[in-house]
Parts: sequence; structure tokens; C-alpha cells
Amino acid sequence: MSADRLPNVEDTGLAVPLGWVTGLIVRQPKAVLLFSALLALVALLYTAQFLSFRTSRLDLLNPADDFNRRWIAYLDEFGREDDAVVVVEAVEGSTQREVTAAIDDLAQAIAESPEYFHSLLYKRDLSKLRAKGLHYATTEQVQQAEALTAQLGPILDDGDWSRLTASGLISGAAFRILDPNQQKQRQAEEDFRRVLTSMSAALSSTDTPPSILPSDDSLAQLAQLESRHLLSKDGRLGFLLLRIKERENRFDRGSQAIGELRQLIAQTHSRHPGVTLGLTGMPVLENDEMRTSQDDMIRATLFSLACVALLFVAGFGGIRHPLMTVAALLLAMMWSFGYVTLVVGHLNILSVSFGVILIGLGIDFGIHYVARYLQIRKTVEDSGQALVQTASSVGPGIVTGGLTTALAFCTAAMTRFTGIAELGVIAGGGIVLCIIGALVVLPAMVQLSDARRTGASFPSPLPLDRVLQPLLHRPWRLLIAGTLVVAVVGAGAANLRYDHNLLNLQPKGIESVRVEEKLLKQSDRSVWFALSVADSPAQLRQRKAQFEKLPSVDRIEEIVSLVPEADAVKSAAIARIAERLALLPETVPQLEPFRPEAEIATFTQIEQTLFESKRATDADLQRLAEIRGRIQQLGDQEASRRITLWQQAAMAELWNRLDLLRSAADPAPPTFGDIPESLKTRFLGKNGRHLMKVFANGDVWDMDSLAAFVADVSRIDPNITGHPVQTYHASRQMQHSYIHAAIYSLLAVLIVLMVDFRSIRYSLLAILPMGFGLLLMFGLLGVFDIPLNPANMIVLPLILGIGIDDGVHVVHDFRRQNGAYRLSGSTATAVLITSATTIAGFGSMMIVAQHQGLRSLGQVLTIGVLCCLVTSLLILPALLALISQRRQAKLAKSTSTAETSSGEALHGSQHDPSLADEQPLADPEPVAETDAIPMTSLRRSDPTPSRDPADATNPSAAPAPQVPRRRAG
Repeated sequence: MSADRLPNVEDTGLAVPLGWVTGLIVRQPKAVLLFSALLALVALLYTAQFLSFRTSRLDLLNPADDFNRRWIAYLDEFGREDDAVVVVEAVEGSTQREVTAAIDDLAQAIAESPEYFHSLLYKRDLSKLRAKGLHYATTEQVQQAEALTAQLGPILDDGDWSRLTASGLISGAAFRILDPNQQKQRQAEEDFRRVLTSMSAALSSTDTPPSILPSDDSLAQLAQLESRHLLSKDGRLGFLLLRIKERENRFDRGSQAIGELRQLIAQTHSRHPGVTLGLTGMPVLENDEMRTSQDDMIRATLFSLACVALLFVAGFGGIRHPLMTVAALLLAMMWSFGYVTLVVGHLNILSVSFGVILIGLGIDFGIHYVARYLQIRKTVEDSGQALVQTASSVGPGIVTGGLTTALAFCTAAMTRFTGIAELGVIAGGGIVLCIIGALVVLPAMVQLSDARRTGASFPSPLPLDRVLQPLLHRPWRLLIAGTLVVAVVGAGAANLRYDHNLLNLQPKGIESVRVEEKLLKQSDRSVWFALSVADSPAQLRQRKAQFEKLPSVDRIEEIVSLVPEADAVKSAAIARIAERLALLPETVPQLEPFRPEAEIATFTQIEQTLFESKRATDADLQRLAEIRGRIQQLGDQEASRRITLWQQAAMAELWNRLDLLRSAADPAPPTFGDIPESLKTRFLGKNGRHLMKVFANGDVWDMDSLAAFVADVSRIDPNITGHPVQTYHASRQMQHSYIHAAIYSLLAVLIVLMVDFRSIRYSLLAILPMGFGLLLMFGLLGVFDIPLNPANMIVLPLILGIGIDDGVHVVHDFRRQNGAYRLSGSTATAVLITSATTIAGFGSMMIVAQHQGLRSLGQVLTIGVLCCLVTSLLILPALLALISQRRQAKLAKSTSTAETSSGEALHGSQHDPSLADEQPLADPEPVAETDAIPMTSLRRSDPTPSRDPADATNPSAAPAPQVPRRRAG
């Protein structure tokens, strides 16, 4: 029996009310359209007035989550801005000087644009701290410096620098050797030996003689307190940090400033060809990602619209009804904007895609409606009656399939990931409105357009059922083959993986991503680091010591070490040093020339005194004798010249050290007020808390490295935060949220299916294409090594909705038929076109998208929809054909038994109860061979089915068995 000749009014509670509502719509189509248009206008005006945009990734996270509360607390203390990073690298043959020159040039240009940028940092200008350099030395080092100034105290007091001539230096050290204090004696012996060694070298060669001063590490920190550029790789890599002024009223808040910055970088590069300049940083990465995604979505939308138009024409053979379908969808989308504004009030960077989702899924309802309508209208001249029959036959499937898709999204509201929860509420409600548009607005449009047209003037949809029917002649073979394919391909799901690396989602070749990858490979700097907030400098120092012991930590940045802890003993010593050095002359004192005659007598006397005291070693006495001999050997003139130069050089060395001590001997201890504002704003909170940046030793964009890093630093500081920590927890939460949403939605969908079909068997049959389709999809993803990621995991509710929607329509098509099941042309065509339009809408991203996340979304969704399409049009119909064969066999056996049993033929009252599901779904009665079902026959009190008028012209169709119906009264 022809499938399309069977009853088209299904035994469902939705058929009659949908037919009744459609009857009201076709009577007043203009009023319906006017009300719909006015409602859309009000929704748009309300949206324009009250809808806001939240462009931060923070808005995607649940503020109640512990890891997010820590991040919010950090933002409250230190501000919400991240650094943009300009990387300057020397090309082959260039020097550090060219790098610093380019940095200075660019910094000046940026400073001249305060309307776009602020908090510029390209140097560590610690000049204020340099004046307090002795506070960074150890107490012992400060005491050594004080000993030196104390030793020179008499000279500083009276200004008699002649004591530092050659004989003065030797005699001063020699007499200090006679000091009874053993410690002072040992120090004097060392001084005496250095003076002799240096003077001997000056007399013996032209090389620079060794220093007469003891080594002093007290000023070693001063080199770190100079104004220095931010450099790496031996000065071949330089950095410039700045912050972008964002415009709060724009969705792409930093785009204008970033564009201006790139222009300044290009101009700087033209003036400094010896370097390359690149731009990265979290604000730039996020902005580039957003702008690339927007461009990709525009290109994908235009491309998909062209593809959808071609699919409509090819599938329906015309353009008028597809245009009405699109118009009804657009009105529903306008309502959806009002719904979003009323229920949520804002869009975030994830939920802003709800429009694309509604286009991809919402159009399906109109396609099913139009496909069935065009089939019925071929034999029903009255458009109103055709629309009523369409609503009664395909309407229940549209409602059930649409509600299951809406629930697949709405259940996402039960997850903790705010971005997914909001998208679920928005997309779920929007799909419900698209269902209303397809069942209310579309019939009104069709009635106005087709009321005066005849059936002959309507296009014929693609006869897909004729193509598929030969495959269903042997349903056992098709079912076994399909199941084996699903099992074999599905085994590939064992290789399916999840990729957390967000860099793999970024557009390939984009500058900010390329520069960040270079930083990871070539330097110890990255735009990602963990943030530890301490209540006091002491707490920060303690944590820093613990962090530095972790193998997963590479380095730490903070400014607390620039403000050492107060030390009263050290401060007092520095004050005494400063007091003595206040008398230091502003220039190097000039000493009298060396006179050999007088000095040799002095040397002889010193030698004699030391020999008699037995305090000096034989080596020192011998060295002193050698000096006397060398002076005599050189002659007075040459010896005088050499010793004069030597003692003046020694004087200059001593003066330079004393001057350096004086410049670093500010008694006031360093404070955070001495630190440049550009550094202080990055590390000192508004409430006085202190920040430490903890950089990972490894690639923090890799999930395994990131997990180890987060676990390590969290043990030291349970309240640690930062982009790596946020991303680690958010990525895992997003992954779990999608999985939980899929589980919740599946449970909710089963409930809806049970309400609609009132049968466990039919409900399970309806979800079979989705189940097999998902298994096929996961298997193919594993075989071709296409990982799931935070961008394409949204396919779970999408595929669940699409797969179940296809299954619902095929099962409803089966339930409308009582004979041997044949997939009807309207259902097959609608399933094909809805799947094709979805692939065109989302799959176009595979072709035009540069953003790897969007491209992967298009790949996964295309594979998933194709898998669901195959299972919906091949495996499920094959299984239903087998069920219908069994149903026919049981029905034939039951009929044969009934004919031989007295009184059991009327109304099938004595049928086997076990065959309840196999019985015709309505109690047929003899009806006239008309081309339409009267509206009165759709009342619940008179559920009389008729044959499908769409097949009235089929000469091979045999009439359905008719059973006289008992009349009331």
C-alpha cells in the first residue's frame, strides 16, 4: 500500500489543536501577520533600548565559583586591564643599540597618544632607589664600607689628602700593623701587601697595576638600580608594555586603539629597518580573535545564504515558498531579540552566536512545513484546507522535534558555566519562537499567497523517496550493513581526544599568536602568568622562596624586593657613612709628585721598624726592599714619573669608590613611593596588597603542563589566580558543562517524546538516529584525529537536537501509515534539506573561516549532521520497514482469526491486547474519495482518518480496509 495514501491524521493529542489553530489563522491571515509584525517592531525597539553587551571572558564564568571569586577579587584590587606587549627583535647583524633606539622611538610616539594608551613601561627607572643603594647591601657589607670611611676619617676631616701619597700609603699601613688589635692587624697586613704589590707592578711594567683597595660587594646592587630597558636574549629582544584605553560602549572596545598602535609600530619599523616589531598580549589576542571571528561569521553567513538559496530552489523547485519560510524565520528572530532582552538582558561573547544557531536550526521547522504543504496541495485545491491538513500531519513532529531541540539547549541552564547556561536559555527560547513562527506566521503568509492559486501551479519537491525506496526493499540487509558500519567506525571513538590549548583555536598566521609562540620558544617571557596576592611584604617574600623551589616555576616578578625590610643597625651605619662622605671633595684631589730621595729614606725606616717588631712577613719585607732597589735602578726621574702616575691613579680609584658610596648613602630607607608609577600600578593594589607574577617553566598553553603548573602553585597559595589558573578551571568546567548539558537534555527529551508518542518503543526509535549519529561522529573524529575543543563542544546539544528532530519526523511519518512502511517524499525531502541547510550554515565555516576554533566547529558539525542524516534516512527507515512487515503479518493473522470468530469483527473489540501498538492509529470509517479532509473531521470527538490526498493520483494505491463505525444514538 502506498505510504502517502494512508491516513495523515496521527493519533496524537497535538494534531487536532494544531489543525484548529491553523483553521483560525487561515480565516484571518492579515490580522495574524499584522500582529506578528507589530510584535516584532516592539521587540526590536525594546532591544535597541535595553539590550547590552558583555565582552569580557569573565562574563562567561559563574561569579559564585571559587576560582572566579579569586579572579574578581584580584580585579577589584589591581584593576581589569592587561598589558599589550610590543616585542622588538634585532635582525641578523643588528645590535642592542638598534633595539633600544627603536623602543625609545616607539615609546615617544605612544606617549603622544594619551587618548588611546596609558601605563607605558619600557624601562625600569629606579633612579630614586639608586640614592638608597646601600640599603640593598648586607649588614656586613655596610660595615665594611663604614670601616673604609672611618679609616679615612682624619683625612676627610682636615682635607689633607697628601697622606695618600706612596710613602703615606705604605707608612699608614705599616703602623697599623703594629696595632695590638689582632683583627685590625690582619686587615692592615692585607692593606700593606696590596699597596706593595700594586706599587711593585707600577715600577716593573706598563700594565695597569692591581687595585690597592679591598674588594667591596656593598654596591653590587647598584647596577640593578640603573635605568635599563626591558631586554632579553643578550639584548637582542626588547619589550614595551602598555595598556589600552577601551571604549565601553563598543562591542569591540579596544579595536580602534589597537589599530592605532599597529600603525605606530609600522611607522617605527620603517625608521628602524634593523629590527622587527610584533604585537601580542591578552587584550590583543582576545581582540584579534573576536575580530577574526566576526569577519569569519560575515563571510560564512553570506556564503551559507547563497548555498541555502540554491538548496531551497533545488529541493522545492521554486523560490516563493522558501522566501516565505525565511520571512517567517526573520520575524521569529526579531521576537527572539525581545525575548533575550526581557529574560537575560545582555549578550556575551558566546551567546552572541545565538542568531547563527537560530538560522541553522529554526529554518528546519519551516522546511518540514512547506515540504508537506506542497505535497498535499497537489491534490487539495483549497489552500486553507491544505494548510489545516499540513498542520495536523506534520505539526506534531515540528512541535516535538522543536521542543526536544529547545530542551537540549535549555537544560544547559542547569550547568555552572554561565556562558553556556545563558546561551542555552537564549537559544532554547529562540527555537520555541521559531516553532511558533513556522506554525503561525508561515501559514498566514502561505494563505495570502496561495489562496487563489491552483495545485498545478505549485512546484514539486525533490522526489527523494523514490531514490531511497530501492534501498528499503531489503531492509534486513540495509539494517545489518548500517549497524556494522556504525560499530566499525564508532570504534574510532577510542582515539578521540580533547584539546584544551587555546592557541590552537586562534587564526593561523595572525601576528599576536605568532609573536606569543615566538616568546614561548625564544625567551622566558609570556603573556600568561599566575598571580599571587599577598597581604604584606613578609608574606610575599615567604611565598616567593617557596615558589622558587618548584620545578614547574621558571621565574618570578615582583617589586617587594625593591623595598628591603627595615634594619636599624644598617640604617645607622649608612647615616654615619653619609655624614663622613659629606666632606668628600667634588673632584679628585691632586697629590704632590713623588720625590725618590726623601721617599727612599722613609721606606728604609719603615723596613727597619717592621723588621724589629717582627710583625711583617719576610716576603713583605723582601717586596719593600725590591721596591727601593727598583727605584734606584730606574733613576730619580723615571721612578718619580711612574710612582706619581701610580699614586694619582690610586687616588682616583679611591675617590670614585667614595663618591659611589656617597651617591648611594641616603639614610632614609627605600619606600614604595620611590618606585616608578608604571611599575607600582602593576604590582601594588589600591588597598596596599602586593602582587607577584609567577611564570611557568614550560608551555602553559599545553594542558598537561598547565595542569602541573596550576597544581604546584596552588599548593603554595590556594588563592592563586591569573589567566592560566582561570583558563585551566574554566576549560574543564566548560567541558563538563557541555557533557552535563547533554545528559540533562537527553533526559528531558525522553520525557517530551514519551508525552508525544505515549510509547517507550517509539520514543527510543526517535532517538536512534541521534545515538547512532553521535557514535559515527565520534568514531570519525577519532579516525581523522579531529579533537574536541572549547569551541566545537557546542555541537553536543546541536547534534542532539538535530538528530532527534530528524528521528521524530521519520517516526511520525511511520505512525501516519498503516501498511507497508515507505518513507514519504515530504519527510525525506524535508530531512535532507534541513540537514543540507544546517551543513551550509555551519559547514561553510570550514571553507571561509580563518579562526581555527570556528573551522573545527564547522568540521565537527558537518560530520555530525551527515552522520545523523544517514542514520535518519537509511538505518531508521530500514528498522521501521521491518517493524511494519511484522505489524502487517500480525494484523493479517488477527484479521483472519476475527473473520472466523462470531461477533469479534466489529471495532476489533476482541483483538489480542499485545497488538495494541500494531493496530491502526485511528478507527477508520468509509469516507468518500475526496481531495480534502473536512475541518470537522479533525475534532477530537470525531478522529476519522482519511487517506492521504497527496497520493490520490496514484493508480496503484489500494484503498485502506474500511470498518463500519457505530453511530451515536
